[in-house]
Amino acid sequence: MKAVKSFLIYILYYLCFFIPRKKNLWLYSSLNGQFVDNSKYFFLYANEHCKNVRHVWISSSTQTIETLQRLGFEAYHFNSRKAKQLSLRAGAFIYSSYITSICNAAFAGGAFWFNLWHGIPLKKIEYDITKGPLKFLYNPSDFKEWWKRFCTSPKLNRKNNSVLTTSNELVKIFSHAFRLPAEKIFIGQYPRLMPFGWDKKKLQQHIENIEGKKMLNAIEHFKNYNDVIIYMPTWRDDNPDFISEAIPDFFMLNDVCKKNNALFVFKVHLNTVFREDLNTYSNLLKLDSSLDMYPLLPFSTALVTDYSSIFFDYAVLRKKIIFYPFDLHAYKSKSRELYFNYEEITKGEIVSYTFNELLKTISDKDLEPGNHESFSKFLYTGEFDYDAQMNFIKRSVGIKVYE
Repeated sequence: MKAVKSFLIYILYYLCFFIPRKKNLWLYSSLNGQFVDNSKYFFLYANEHCKNVRHVWISSSTQTIETLQRLGFEAYHFNSRKAKQLSLRAGAFIYSSYITSICNAAFAGGAFWFNLWHGIPLKKIEYDITKGPLKFLYNPSDFKEWWKRFCTSPKLNRKNNSVLTTSNELVKIFSHAFRLPAEKIFIGQYPRLMPFGWDKKKLQQHIENIEGKKMLNAIEHFKNYNDVIIYMPTWRDDNPDFISEAIPDFFMLNDVCKKNNALFVFKVHLNTVFREDLNTYSNLLKLDSSLDMYPLLPFSTALVTDYSSIFFDYAVLRKKIIFYPFDLHAYKSKSRELYFNYEEITKGEIVSYTFNELLKTISDKDLEPGNHESFSKFLYTGEFDYDAQMNFIKRSVGIKVYE
C-alpha cells in the first residue's frame, strides 16, 4: 500500500505541471510546525517589504496558526482544504528544510522550491550522509534500503530548485550535498540572523510583538546573573539520551555557576531526552524547545556547543564560543562524519573535551570574545540586506524586478 502511495505521489507531481501557478502567491513553513528558523524571518521581512505578493504560512500546529492569525498574518493548517488548494496554485515554496513541511511534494510540481536550509554544516548533510540511521534516505546500500526509502519517504521529498548558503567556500559542499549545479546555490545571509543586526529598540519591539511573554520572562531572568552561558548541543541521530553523558553531575555544574554568578541555560533539540528536573537548581535553566533562540542570543555572554552549526551564527555576535565535544570519536563513528577536521575548525577557540574541563572554563571566567579566524571564511561578509534573496525568488517565478 505504501508503494502504491509513492507511485501516486510521482504521478500527481508531474500532472501538477499542467496547473497554472500564481507567481505572486508564496507559501512558507518550517520544521515541526513551528514558526522558527530562516523561513520565519524571511516571511516577516517579505510581509513588510514585498506587498505585491501574497505571503502565506503553512503549519501542522494549530497553536502556530492561531498565533500568526492573531498577529495579522495569513496562515492555514497543513491538513486544511485551503492549504491544499493554495499548494496547487502557489508559484514559490520557501522553507527551512523540506517542502513536506508545507505540503505533500506531489502538490508542488511546476513551482519554484527555495530551501533556506538551517545552518552552515559542520556535520555532513543530505546526500553526503554515508553512515548512521539516515543513510538509507540518501545512499541506500541495496535494493531493500532503496525500496524502504521509496515506500516511506520518496526521493522527491528532498528535491530543491535552489538552496541558500553563506559563502563561496560552501558552494561546492552544498552543490554536492543537495545534488544541484553550483549556479543553483544562492549566496546570502541567513534570514534568522536579522535580530543580530537590529538595534535595541527594534529587537525589543520584535520580542514584545512576535515572541511574547515566554521570551520576555527569560530575558528578565537573565538580568539576575553576571554571565549567561547558553548550551546548544546538536541532535544525535543514534543517541537521543546523551545529556546524561554530557552533564554527569548537575549539582557540580550548578555549584560552579553559583560561585561565578553565572546562569547555565540548556536549549536542546525537542527530541533530545532530558531527564533532570532543573527547578531545584539556582543557576541552571532549561528553555522550552519551541523557543526561538535568535532574539535571545544577543542577551547571552557565551555559547557552549559541539557539532551544531549554531556556532557559525553565534560568531557573528563576536562573543565567546566554548566547544564541548565530549563524545567526538563516538559521534564521528556512529552518527555523522564531519566536513572539516574538528581540531582545525576549532583552532584558537576554547575546547573542553571533558566535563571537568568545561567546569574549569566556566570557573576561569574566560568569556572574552574570540576572533573565530578558523571559520570566518564560511560566514557571509555582506550587509544584512535581504532584497537580493527577495529579487531572486521574484525572477525565478517570473516577476519582473526593477533594480
